[in-house]
Amino acid sequence: MTSKIITAKDADEIIEKWTSQSRRVCFAACFGDLAWHVRWVGPMSGGESGRWIQVVDETTNVLFTDQYDEIILTEDEELVGIRFRHPKGFTTAGFEINIFFDKQGDIDRESESLLDRMTH
Repeated sequence: MTSKIITAKDADEIIEKWTSQSRRVCFAACFGDLAWHVRWVGPMSGGESGRWIQVVDETTNVLFTDQYDEIILTEDEELVGIRFRHPKGFTTAGFEINIFFDKQGDIDRESESLLDRMTH
């Protein structure tokens, strides 16, 4: 598993690559280790540059890639994860957004072992 810091532009390019293939995305909103189970799985689409939208059931998630001071790409042979940390202008410690793409197919609610590897 490799990890590296990337720019918002890099994150947009990676997200575009996977969403253009109609891949389902795991979107996790986190406060440190407390909210790793707040996950939504579904397709993601792009609006204007740098804005990504995911609608799952009655939940709409919006991610602006340029609103984070730190973006970390983590990748292995099965999963791509992007961790968005330290949102600009948001003072709550430990808040972050994580998104995951399964390289082998569509990620689903049964992909717990893959997600656990990336989040622990």
